[in-house]
Amino acid sequence: MVRVPPARPERARAGGFLVFLAFVLLACFPYAEATRNANELPRLVQGMAIWETGSFAIDGPVRRRIDVGPDVARSPHDGRLYPNKPPGTSFGCALAYGIGRTVHGDTLTLRQYTWWARLLTGVLPTWLLAAFMLGRLARAFGRAAAIAGVVLYVLATPAYAYAHLAYGHALAAALLLVGVVGTLEQVEGEGSWWRAALFGALAGGAVGVEYGAAFGGLPLAVALLVALRRRACRGAVLGAIAGSLVPIAGLALYHQHAFGSPWATGYHHVIDPGFAEKHGQGLLGLGVPTWEGAWTHLLSPRNGLLWWIPSLPAALWGLAVASTHREQPVRVHARVLLAILVLYLAVTCSLSFEGGWRIGPRYVLVALPALAWGFAEFMTQIRNRARWIVVLAALTTYGLVVHAWAANLWPHIDDRNLHHPVAEVLWPLWQHHAEPYGLRSLWGNVDALRPTVVLCVVGGLLALAHAFEPLPRTIAAGIAGIALGGALLVAVVRWPPHERGPANLAYIERVWEPRGGVAGPSFVLAPLDPDVLERARRGPVRR
Repeated sequence: MVRVPPARPERARAGGFLVFLAFVLLACFPYAEATRNANELPRLVQGMAIWETGSFAIDGPVRRRIDVGPDVARSPHDGRLYPNKPPGTSFGCALAYGIGRTVHGDTLTLRQYTWWARLLTGVLPTWLLAAFMLGRLARAFGRAAAIAGVVLYVLATPAYAYAHLAYGHALAAALLLVGVVGTLEQVEGEGSWWRAALFGALAGGAVGVEYGAAFGGLPLAVALLVALRRRACRGAVLGAIAGSLVPIAGLALYHQHAFGSPWATGYHHVIDPGFAEKHGQGLLGLGVPTWEGAWTHLLSPRNGLLWWIPSLPAALWGLAVASTHREQPVRVHARVLLAILVLYLAVTCSLSFEGGWRIGPRYVLVALPALAWGFAEFMTQIRNRARWIVVLAALTTYGLVVHAWAANLWPHIDDRNLHHPVAEVLWPLWQHHAEPYGLRSLWGNVDALRPTVVLCVVGGLLALAHAFEPLPRTIAAGIAGIALGGALLVAVVRWPPHERGPANLAYIERVWEPRGGVAGPSFVLAPLDPDVLERARRGPVRR
């Protein structure tokens, strides 16, 4: 009999961590069909159209009279309706629709379809990104710091909430980060042109999911131009450029097909007058950074990034330190990722609109994976520095609790009538024992939410503690930080409410699902009549 050697402890620990992440990402499914999420529904309907008819248009019978909301555009080319978003997420939704049809048959509901779509475009990309980052960060900073960096990104930032939504932000973030880091690895390691082309295609594909991902290509382009000076890197550089152009060309063909020009996007033809006005300012709503934008997206208690990620300065500092790392690959990666993150912060402060229902400024999410590099470096710098451990433990405790609530309770914050969403939405829902859909059958009559939140917080803090030196002063510092984070949370939930805050909360609780543990009714996506499908496949009638 051949004796199988035991798995290496480090690898086993990393595998266990990924299992933990998969569980907490899948354990709960926050869904309320009455909300009619305008960011998801156009993509879901377009996924149905792609699968059933091969068409990108979302009007006609394929729509099944579903109200897709204001995030749609009227094509001047054929007069039909299309999402005002790029089609990348819709392809994932089409695959989800096909799986849903196979699993559930003719009884497929909108709720079931949404679960599959969120799985393929939110949960799975976030989990695969975590696995990718874990390997890269472990080589640069060690396994303990890598696990801490990844868990802080996934569970203590808005990435957790957007993993539960088919907005496309999670998918774009995964494609961009893997594409950028993989391309730099091939260029710095003088790798093959075809591997560089593959990673370049992933980075370019992010633009097909979210137009704003194009900004992430600018720092990468600068790094590639610098690398061109080295003859040995030129094949990889040219391969990466060629690879990135393939999905961009595909996006241009989509624009030509849907809107009559490769340069015309859905944002140029939105039908909602308010959206048209906002997107008509500057470059599709993008101008120059303003103080109002900085307050709204970074500093405001309503939805500012620093209130959702109070540990952001630590990650920025870590990225800045890593940019001077003695090893060139780590140094180059950190510089490009820092440039991407700072650029997105500036771009977010330049927007003429806030972003609708969201957890924090959602357009910066595509750059947030860079935080994992900053967190990992920060861990290596403060392993035995008690004061900094207190600060980081406090901010992490607050972040883990808040994002466990937001991701699993209500990731659709509408902050127009709120002073602080944690105090006026998440904390009351937690107090009132609101319970989302989830793996309820595994626990019998025990709620899924509370075990999931506890597991997120305890698991995140253990990952953080593992990165510190086990000294009496660091242990004491960690305990003090956790206590301080709890005090910060108590202070926030006592925030004075907006005068319309109770009405906002009443609406959420009125549409809440499941109510009393009983699933709400869901729209049945019955198969279309064959004659209707045949007419739809013939294509639109030009006007």
